[in-house]
Amino acid sequence: MTVNITQLLFKMNFAFEDELYVHKHTKIPLTVYWNEEKDEMVLLDQLKLPYEMTHWSTTDYKVGAIQGIKEMRIRGSQALGVCAAYCMVLAAKQFQSTGREMIKNMEEAAKFVKSSRPTAAPLFWAVDLTMHAAIKAFDITADVNSVVNAVKETADYILASDLILGNYLREEGMKYLEDGDVIMTHCNGGSLSSTYGGHALGMLEEAYTKGVDLTVVSKETRPRSQGYRLTTWELNRAGVPVVIITDNMITQAFKRFKVNKIILGVDRVGSDGGVANKIGSSDIARIARFYDDVHFYYATSYSTIDLETPGSDITIEERSIDEMSEPYKLDAQEKKRKGILSQNALDEWPPSETIVSKPEKGKFVLYNPAFDITPANLIDLIITDIGAFSPEQIRTLTPSIIENEVKRRLEETELALPEHIRFYL
Repeated sequence: MTVNITQLLFKMNFAFEDELYVHKHTKIPLTVYWNEEKDEMVLLDQLKLPYEMTHWSTTDYKVGAIQGIKEMRIRGSQALGVCAAYCMVLAAKQFQSTGREMIKNMEEAAKFVKSSRPTAAPLFWAVDLTMHAAIKAFDITADVNSVVNAVKETADYILASDLILGNYLREEGMKYLEDGDVIMTHCNGGSLSSTYGGHALGMLEEAYTKGVDLTVVSKETRPRSQGYRLTTWELNRAGVPVVIITDNMITQAFKRFKVNKIILGVDRVGSDGGVANKIGSSDIARIARFYDDVHFYYATSYSTIDLETPGSDITIEERSIDEMSEPYKLDAQEKKRKGILSQNALDEWPPSETIVSKPEKGKFVLYNPAFDITPANLIDLIITDIGAFSPEQIRTLTPSIIENEVKRRLEETELALPEHIRFYL
C-alpha cells in the first residue's frame, strides 16, 4: 500500500509552518520528511539549534549522507534510519538513468550511506530494507521507475511506522512515570533523535502536556553538548521544567534535586541486553547502582535491537578531535579580540603540532569516543515500542517475535507492511 505521509501527519496533530511540520501540542517539529513538490529530502537543521529553528534540504544522496548524517544535522537512531532511507530514494532517482547498472550503482550508494555513521542500528536496517526493495522490484519488472517507486514506498513506510510506533513507545513509557518524578537524562534521546516523540524525552513531553508533574535534569553531554543544546530546547518547547547540569555533577544533582529515575535514549541494544549510547551513559548507570531508590531505564524503538551483536562487540565510533578543541580556539579568539591576550598568544590549545595518536613525551592525545556500552546488569528496564523488557528478556527475542509484535501494532492503525519488502534484516 502507498502511505500518505501528509494525511498521517495532519491526523497526528501536526501543522505545516515555515517548511517544517510542527506538533500543535508540544510545539516540537518533525525531524525529516520528503517534499513531494520539490522532490527533495528535508531535515530540521539541528546544527542551528537552539538558536534558530529552520530546515535544510538536498536532492543529492552524498550530500545527505555527509552534510545531513555525518555532520549531524540529523542525529539519533530512528531519525538516522529514516534519513538514510530517503538518501536511498535520492540515490535511486540519481541513478534512474543508468538502466541495468542502476542496482550496482545503488549498492555503492548503500555502502556510502552506511559509512556515514557506524553505530546506530536503524541506519543499516533502513538502508538494507530500501536496497532489498530495489533489488526485488528490478528482478520482477526490470523497470527503473518501479525501482524508484519501491524505494520511495519503503522509505515512506519507515517514516510512517516510526511515527506510529513512537506513540506506542510513549504509551508504554508513561506507565513508569508519576507525579513528583525527577528524571535525569543524558545527550538527546528524544523527539529530535527520532522522527517525532521517540526515545526517553517523547514520553516525558507527552506526560507533561497531559498533566503529569515531573522535572527533568539534563546533562550537558560534552563535547557536542546535545544535552545542553537539544534536550533542553525540545523540553522547553513542550513546557517541561528543566535543570541543566554539566557532566561532572551527577552525584551532587542526585543529592540536590532528589533524582529518582534515569531515562536515556538508545543507539543500539545488543543481543545480550547491553546498550550502546552516548559516551557517559554507563557512568550514570554505575553511579545509580549506589542508590537503592533510583531506577535506570533505557527507552527506544525496536529497530535499535541488534539480535546478532552482543553489547561488548558493538563498534564504538571515534569522532573528530576538533569537537574537543574547537571551544578553546574560540576562547583564544575572543580573548584576543578583547585585549585579554596579546596578538602573539597561542591561537589554540593544545597546539596542533603537539597532538599525536599515541602517548609520548611532551605530546597530547585527544580521545573522543562517541559512545560507551552499559552492561546489562546495570539496567533495570529497556522500554520499547513493542513492550518493556529486562535485559535478560532481550536475549529471548527473535526476529519472528519482533515482527509479530510490530505487525500487530501497525495493523491496529491500518498501516500494512508493503508486500515487496522483507520485514526484519
